[in-house]
Amino acid sequence: MCTTIGFSYPEGIVFGRTLEVSVKLDNKILYIPKNNKEFLKIKDRTFATKYATIGTGFFNIASLGDGINEMGLMGSSNLFPGYASFAKEAVEGKINTITSTAFDYLLSRCKDVAEVREEAEKLVLLEKDREGELQATSNHFFFMDAEGGKIVLEPKNGHLVPYDNPYGVLTNAPEFHWHETNLKNYLNIRPENIETKDFNGTVLSKFGEGSGAVGLPGDFTPPSRFVRSAFFVAHTPKDLERQAAILQGFRILSQADIPTGAVVDLKEGHKDETLYTSIMDTKSKAYFIKHHDNITIQPFYLEDYQDKSDITFIEIKKEMTL
Repeated sequence: MCTTIGFSYPEGIVFGRTLEVSVKLDNKILYIPKNNKEFLKIKDRTFATKYATIGTGFFNIASLGDGINEMGLMGSSNLFPGYASFAKEAVEGKINTITSTAFDYLLSRCKDVAEVREEAEKLVLLEKDREGELQATSNHFFFMDAEGGKIVLEPKNGHLVPYDNPYGVLTNAPEFHWHETNLKNYLNIRPENIETKDFNGTVLSKFGEGSGAVGLPGDFTPPSRFVRSAFFVAHTPKDLERQAAILQGFRILSQADIPTGAVVDLKEGHKDETLYTSIMDTKSKAYFIKHHDNITIQPFYLEDYQDKSDITFIEIKKEMTL
């Protein structure tokens, strides 16, 4: 499970996500230099990265789950189980690849959402790579650029179907347009308190603060996380200073943070919980992360690594002393 948000503040854009899993993954910060020809491995074709990019990778696998490039384009690849569909055969004249490589291609080679939309049309997502070794994963993507442009891409029959995303939110299944429609069930939710209500001549008053948001869903299903996050993003003040905006991003995403033991899959026999939360910032081209076992916010600035010519894995601190 994953929740991704993005919103503007006067000096830039904040964008970030949570990642929920049932096992501990060795996640690291991954730096990809520009003009690198080793990162994008697509059979019979060579594509160099265009822009230096920093984000999260796993183990020592050179592939991103999310990140920000030097032009301020940010992206997140979220689970989309049961709804993504892929091409069974390669299509001549297209770039035939799998989900993870498609995300890496777009994030490391596009400067903004307009280019993401254009380049996505060149891609076909296969069930397996051309060698038959790597399987496509059922994911969809959310990209946001330094000007506030936002787009969701969802694999359907191997093609990435684009959706404008005015809400600045992506979770998981079902399709993005379903989540848009579902928001209409929550038109009554508002941040302003409802002080009193007249019931047949009897005036009742609120119990306390937050009465305008009664009915805001609080569970961890993708539809509920989408509605909850969309509400918080929509009502985030537009005049926040940079640090306040970054912290606001972490606060919003904390509403999707799964405590240990709160989500149990009886069929598979596992428990889902939040592995990490990340926030990116276009003003400083920064990537901030807090980990399951170390909730101190750790900063990583793209400019600190741009003298490196090789793909670089950077360890994060995964323990804290209390």
